[in-house]
Amino acid sequence: MEGEDYWRAVLLGEDKALKTMVRVLRSLPSAPRCKLCMAPFEGPVAPLLKVIGFRRWPLNQQMCRFCVTSMEKQRGGAEVPVSLLFADVRGSTALAETLPPRDYVRTMDRFFHLVARAVDAEQGVIDHIVGDGVMAMWIPAFVGGDHARHAVAAGKNLAARLRSSDTPGFFPAGVGVHTGVAYVGVVGEPGSYDFTVQGDVANTTARLGSAAAPGELVMSAAIAEEAGLDTGQLVHRRLDLKGKADPVAVWVDAPRGLDDGPAARRPPT
Repeated sequence: MEGEDYWRAVLLGEDKALKTMVRVLRSLPSAPRCKLCMAPFEGPVAPLLKVIGFRRWPLNQQMCRFCVTSMEKQRGGAEVPVSLLFADVRGSTALAETLPPRDYVRTMDRFFHLVARAVDAEQGVIDHIVGDGVMAMWIPAFVGGDHARHAVAAGKNLAARLRSSDTPGFFPAGVGVHTGVAYVGVVGEPGSYDFTVQGDVANTTARLGSAAAPGELVMSAAIAEEAGLDTGQLVHRRLDLKGKADPVAVWVDAPRGLDDGPAARRPPT
């Protein structure tokens, strides 16, 4: 199997060789694991697995080098269903002006760690970090057909942590989640390949995250429906997003005090 057929089978979790590998490696102790093949990064067999290539990939340590190398040999990708999360910090430029560079980096690292924990708990991967924002990804190969539900759960957990008084430091950050068909695969040049997602779904997710107020989770109507959400306690909005021709219907999990009122609770149309 080659080309787009290979990629679609891998990304959907239907490749026979990958399914066999997952079945074997999942039986070995212990977490954390490669999100794709389930190779354990810790535990008694981890040192041996590292020797034969199942070590963390430096550019995304939630996947192993063996999986990424296998995909690099067939550079490309395929259009598959995907769910995405984007979170970014508001006012990071002003924050950087008030802090020494080292303290600013430490502050942002705490934010990135918070995002990574929420994503990892729902079996997603960090796709990339850009400035003060983080994009995370769920595909069928990681979580089967429940990718939308996992992305929403991660978003809810992250938004709750961002507005919690128990979270060390304060991050005026918002979160957006969206789902749809996007191009997922390996892009870039030899020596600097990246496993990533591209297309309108990724752009829209980033816009949703940027439109969220601090502590808000903004969910597209598409992902709310796909995840089977009960929207009775959510706020409805229609957002004009940069680059989008038409307003986007969303449901918002907002902190108390930011509720738009009963008129905002009508179903998306």
